[in-house]
Amino acid sequence: MAAILKKSKFISAGALIDESWVLTGADSLFLIRESSRMIRVRLGSVNYRKGGFVTAIKFFVIHPHFDDSKPLFDVALIKLPNPVKLTPNINPIRLQKKPRNVAATHFIVTSWPIMMNRNQTTIHRDPIHLNKHRILTVSHLHPTDPEQCMEELDMLVPDHNNTRAIMCLDPFIGSDPCQREIGAPVVLNGILWGIISSWKSEDCDVEGGPSFVTLVSAVDVSTWIHSTMHAKKWNKKHVIIDYEDNYI
Repeated sequence: MAAILKKSKFISAGALIDESWVLTGADSLFLIRESSRMIRVRLGSVNYRKGGFVTAIKFFVIHPHFDDSKPLFDVALIKLPNPVKLTPNINPIRLQKKPRNVAATHFIVTSWPIMMNRNQTTIHRDPIHLNKHRILTVSHLHPTDPEQCMEELDMLVPDHNNTRAIMCLDPFIGSDPCQREIGAPVVLNGILWGIISSWKSEDCDVEGGPSFVTLVSAVDVSTWIHSTMHAKKWNKKHVIIDYEDNYI
């Protein structure tokens, strides 16, 4: 797990996928390109405010197909200035390589949910509540029926061609229907399947709606990740992936 911070303020979760790279949501970084020097990453702690290891970043890259008005390709890569020293609490997670039909009953989602009000400002809580909220939470979320997921996506992006790039998860029971665990890793059997998108519908408080997950196994995502990590120009039509140990 990685906590992405702007100075000391939490902005999203993420996953360490290599000694030098963290995968997170694009939307959390989309508006702060000029402030990348203020971004910090905390690794190896269940508390995003203390413990573990904190580092500045070298740079970050947002997926070139990301559009903040749509849930597609909501992923970004953060390059750390130096490879982190691996410990029992700091270890890269392997990525799902091949697209697969969702047959699991639930996925594990780990995050630091930040309570927001409807105009996207942080709700102030008492110190006890805030301290509790800074501790990593683990949820077991069920996949939404694939047909329903595609119906939701069709309404948002009628001409989309990325049915294998998105998975939907049912919202956590009792949670704010407009809250999303931005950048939260979605894991099955210790393998990273995807990252939760920040996208939510305008009428989420009435209709709710699923959480969209950008799948790392989607060709336009996996090839981009590989090309970016290896400092190669990304061309989705001409990339041959030589998968390394962090893929299965």
